Amino acid sequence: MIVGAVPWEPRAEPVRRPSPLVRLRGRAELVAGLAQTWWRRPATPTRVVLDLTRRCNLRCAMCRTWESPRRTELRPAELGRVLARMTELRWLDLTGGEIFVRADVDEVLRAVLGATPAVRMLHFQTNGWWHDRVATGVATISALRPELEPIVTVSIDGPASLHDRIRGRIGAFDRAVATARTLLAMPGVELHVGTTVTRTNVDALADTWDAIASALPGLSRTRWHWNAMQISQHFYGNAADAEQRACTSAALRSHVRARGLPRSMVEAMETAYLVNLAAFEAGEPSRIPCQALRSTMFLSPEGDVYPCHLYDRPLGNVRERDVLEIWNDAATLAARRDIEALACGGCFSACEAYPAIAGAPLQAIARTARRVLALATSEDDGPR
Repeated sequence: MIVGAVPWEPRAEPVRRPSPLVRLRGRAELVAGLAQTWWRRPATPTRVVLDLTRRCNLRCAMCRTWESPRRTELRPAELGRVLARMTELRWLDLTGGEIFVRADVDEVLRAVLGATPAVRMLHFQTNGWWHDRVATGVATISALRPELEPIVTVSIDGPASLHDRIRGRIGAFDRAVATARTLLAMPGVELHVGTTVTRTNVDALADTWDAIASALPGLSRTRWHWNAMQISQHFYGNAADAEQRACTSAALRSHVRARGLPRSMVEAMETAYLVNLAAFEAGEPSRIPCQALRSTMFLSPEGDVYPCHLYDRPLGNVRERDVLEIWNDAATLAARRDIEALACGGCFSACEAYPAIAGAPLQAIARTARRVLALATSEDDGPR
């Protein structure tokens, strides 16, 4: 029996790819919606990380979310009600746990997309165990919102045996590859492969790419996303596992070189993220202002609002208070001031780095350009 398995009834939906004109208009609307954050704090968040469940069918060495005590998850109707209040929302990340563990995930997607007509960027990640569920989810998105081109990240943390060991389940690599292959063959979806770098796999990154490239020959290295392991008590529940963090700066610099020049907006943001992450991991402050509670927020499966997925500072629950009341109250604004002062500790995790880059483009361009120049003159001392 699969740990965390749930009944599932797939629904066939046509998959459509948005036209180039629709895609261009969507990008323009996304930028326009996010641009307001350059000079003011919006009346509602423009980007939300929505944690749909703490449950997961795998037992990853660097994440303990599946060990969290169970509380009642927000139901589809509740999610729709909360998200409908965020009229400025343009960018939505769905995460877990493993979101496809939820038996009602189809209803969740329908409620979420129906409540967020202004969203122009949708991303979710998956461990890829159930490729049919993921494909059905993408088909549902396409049917409901054909103008969207969802970004889907499938997690692969090493060659087959290493990935399975990290993920705590034999067959996890083969399942992830099957899901990635399915998504590569589907129109209207942008596939990325994500690797969380830890002490366990930092010395196997070259072998990891060889395994990915062999299994997914149509995938460009620019679609290989790296995360440095992060510590979060309220999200990952992994505060006791901090020793698994690895020094990734040299490997990141090598990875940036191997990726080459970006050819799209997403690739450019990924390059900026990786360049600045390499500097941060080497001990430099990012100096790119964080957007947590200025334009972004995190919502837990049970409805608790946090600044982000790392800062363990609950601000209220949407079952008890209106989400915009929480967004605008004194405690939230005080937390925002503490984030500006780096009282949160500071970070440059992918979840917060992307909106930071989008929310402070001038600082991001200046910092990235300086660090790219430093990268160009440094020795290549990491795995390719």
